[in-house]
This record gives sequence, C-alpha cells and structure tokens, in this order.
Amino acid sequence: MRLLERDMMMGSEERGETAVRDRVGWLRAVAPLWPLGLARIVYGLLWWQQSKWKVPSDDFGRKSGGGLWYWVQQEIQHPTVNAYKDFLVNVMIPNWTFFGWMTLITETFIGVTLILGLFTRFGSLVAIGMAANVTIGILSVPNEWVWTYTMLIMLPVVFLLTDAGRSFGVDAFLAPALDRRAAAGSRLARLLRWLA
Repeated sequence: MRLLERDMMMGSEERGETAVRDRVGWLRAVAPLWPLGLARIVYGLLWWQQSKWKVPSDDFGRKSGGGLWYWVQQEIQHPTVNAYKDFLVNVMIPNWTFFGWMTLITETFIGVTLILGLFTRFGSLVAIGMAANVTIGILSVPNEWVWTYTMLIMLPVVFLLTDAGRSFGVDAFLAPALDRRAAAGSRLARLLRWLA
C-alpha cells in the first residue's frame, strides 16, 4: 500500500528514477547472514563426514578395496576427461599413500574452516577446488547425479562471495580487528581479511 501511495505522489520522472534504482537494487539487496551461516556449517559437516572414511590404517582403501581406492577405480573405469584418467593412473596410483593423506587433510581442513567459520573464504576456495576435482573425476560414473556436484561447487561459491563466516563463525570476531588494521595500512591484515 505504501508503495502505491508513494507512486501516486511522485511525478512520472521520479517514478522512472525509482524504477531504475529498484532494478539495480535487487543486485545489492541485503539479506540476513544467519541462513548462510547455517548452510556453511552444514556444508562443512558434509566435508567432515566425507573425510572420516578416508582411513589411513587401510591405506585409504587399497587393502580392503573400499573407500577412496574404490572411488578412484570407478573414476578410472568411467573417465569424464581422459587427461584426468591419465593423471590418476600415472601419478596418483603410484603415489597412493601421499594422495590419500592429501585428500584426508584437505577434506578435514574444509570441514574445520567452514564449521568454525574461520577464514571462511579461504576454506571456500579450497572447497571449490576439491569439489571441482571430485566432479571431474566422478561425473561419468554410472548412477551419479550431476546436480549433486553442481551444488557441491556452488555452495562454496556463495560462501566465497559473502561474509558467511560472520554469522555463527569465528570470522565475526576476527573481521573487525582485521578491518581496523587494514585501514591503518597493513597489507597482511588486508589479505587475511579477504580470506576471512
């Protein structure tokens, strides 16, 4: 009702300016951060849960034929990109234990940073890279749903482009101090603030 009253009181030129401002404004609309904070935590839990089945004592599935070993074998049998298959066969498999540890550490890192909201943008960048890696590897495996992997990539993109760590996250406490130091000219604070 108020918008209608406002439009009735304005001239046509003012209405045109308001319409342009309203159209531009939808790109800059401000929303509460708490839904992003909750989504970030749940997404972090997903990575934390996935890291738990990368078991070093089983040589990351090589001994039992399960876990990470099973899925890499599926990626080799059903390649999305042949160059990626060549990487798996010629680089990853000969250095299996190293890549098993790197996978475990990376997924745990993503989980911890996003659950805690600690350097959320950095955790999101790592999540985008890892999600793209998983997507390239698994997309052609039978019975895999492409939209799962689209969402796996898109959620950290949203976290990267917002201050998702400033709701229910440690970044809420770090950001103001880093902002003050960055305003005082600290390049390190500016970098750390971008990563938070």
